[in-house]
Formats: sequence, structure tokens, C-alpha cells
Amino acid sequence: MNNSILVTRPNHDFPTTYLYFWSELVIDEAKSKGITVLDLDGKKASKQKFSSYISRNNPRLIFLNGHGSKNSVAGYDNEVLLDEDNCEALLREKIIYARSCEAGASLGPFSIEKGAAAFIGYNKDFWLIRSKERGTKPLTDPIAKLFLEPSNLVPITLIKGNSTQEAYQKSQENMRRNFSYMISSKSSLEERDAAFFLFSNYTCQIILGDNQAKI
Repeated sequence: MNNSILVTRPNHDFPTTYLYFWSELVIDEAKSKGITVLDLDGKKASKQKFSSYISRNNPRLIFLNGHGSKNSVAGYDNEVLLDEDNCEALLREKIIYARSCEAGASLGPFSIEKGAAAFIGYNKDFWLIRSKERGTKPLTDPIAKLFLEPSNLVPITLIKGNSTQEAYQKSQENMRRNFSYMISSKSSLEERDAAFFLFSNYTCQIILGDNQAKI
């Protein structure tokens, strides 16, 4: 086991393309700390490469971006990368952050049962609302920022040497602050309309396993 991280970031539709670009900020942070990044970007986010990279490099942190279900997380073109059939072999002693819908409901608990160190994810849908005006510019989209900046704090906090509990708490705190702003008189109509969906992310974000695990 080493402190390298593996990131999956497919980009085959609007949601995954947003996650693709926002994950670059996490990758930049890791590189600035001298951490090796195994970047499965675009079509490289395939099941074959995912399994191969983990087997050969044994990363401590696995950061998954993609569409999900209660028992799986997908990569490029929705090819399933991780499910309950292969998680035992791939995730033992690893920290997993799944930025995907529902994976925390079943895959998360199952991965801990099979030996993963910790799992942070969402047990219901992970919502990402985009600005109507900035829909083609992910990193300058002010509405998406309210959703993706808090979710980026999970891997960024881990990269800085903190525990999974601290990573979870920082993400939660940032979502609470953003939600408070979004329902205030200072927010725009578009921000207020998106507030319910951020609150949903806040309530369904979960942490499982060793809350003191670090990379």
C-alpha cells in the first residue's frame, strides 16, 4: 500500500464532464503535495484499466466520479467499474470516495464488510445543478460550484493528511454554509431554486468504516 491516489473521471455526458473538470482541482492539489496520481480520464475510465491500475499500483485512495446505483459505480459510457462482485479484490484496506448516485446505500456497506478501510459517498442521488448561462463552462459555473466545491473537499482534505472523519466534516460544513447562503435574501432566484438539491446531498452523504483512516 502507498499514498498514491486513483481517480476515475469519464466525460461522456454533461454530468460526468462537470465532474471531469472539477476533479482536475483535486489532481492539482495531490501533485502539489508530491502524491502520485493515477488518472483514468475519459475513455481510460474502463473496467479493464481500473482493475489493472489498482492491482499494479495499490493506491491508498480511490476517488470515483461517474454514474452510480445502489451497488455499482460506472466509468466511461456507463461501463460498470466497481460492484459487489469485484469490490473485495480491489478495495481491501483502501479509502473510497464515490461521487456518484446511491453507491453508499449498498456498495458502501458491502465494501467495508469485505475489507475496505473507509467509504465516503451518497446513499441517495448525488445532485449537480448547473447554471443555465454557464452550462458549457464547468469551472466558471457559479451554481455548480455550490455543489462541487464541497464535494471536492473530501479528497482534498484527505490529500492534506487529514482523517476520513475530518474530510467528511469539512464537506458537510461547506454544504451547510452554501445552503444557508442559498436560502438567504442575498442569493439569486437560480441559487434559491437549487438549494433543495444541495440539502439533499448534505443529508445523504455518509461515512463508513474507520473514521480515522488517512492516506
